[in-house]
Amino acid sequence: METGIISVINTNYCKPHPITIKIETDKGVAYINNEVIFRIKESFSLKGRRVIYDVSGNHVSTLSKKIISMHDRWEVFKGRSIDSSDLLFTVKRSTFFIPEKKNIDFNVYLAKNIKGVWDFKVCAGAEKKSCDISAHGSSSLLAKMTNKEGCFEVEVQPNVDYGFVVALLTIVDEIKYIEKKSTKKDEVKGADTIAGAARIAGAALKLGVSYGE
Repeated sequence: METGIISVINTNYCKPHPITIKIETDKGVAYINNEVIFRIKESFSLKGRRVIYDVSGNHVSTLSKKIISMHDRWEVFKGRSIDSSDLLFTVKRSTFFIPEKKNIDFNVYLAKNIKGVWDFKVCAGAEKKSCDISAHGSSSLLAKMTNKEGCFEVEVQPNVDYGFVVALLTIVDEIKYIEKKSTKKDEVKGADTIAGAARIAGAALKLGVSYGE
């Protein structure tokens, strides 16, 4: 990285002045000054994978979730690749996933990191209402997001790779979406189990069977 510039995906995404990005998570579109800069789509080849495209349709980065991971691990690759040689960075939760823990805190490790100490940290509040992105060893935030009626509004500091920021916030959104989807499935299973038990009990009563005997 050049001095004063934090570039992870592309130096072209580093501007010498602060910028504001809006991300419509439902539509998978990111804007600067109401102009589309990125589109975020689910890969047709595999669930748990997202691809970020620029306005010309070029692949910017590919986000891939590790299927079996206690830390909600994601890997982000350059362009459309998923080859280890094109790995840009890895994201994983700071601690094991705990259903009762609503906040999303995860660490970011650059591909060339051999020290094992995180390079960046992402701290998102419950229900994605806010999110702070910081760099290791710095007291200043690189970017700050606020959720305004389902639209992420992000303030990105000068010389910070906003393509990197958008990728991180896409992962934040995906983690929350997956958690909600999992919770709903558990609720449905629980309701089905209760309904099934009720049907069995009702049938037993009709047959004159007592469970206490």
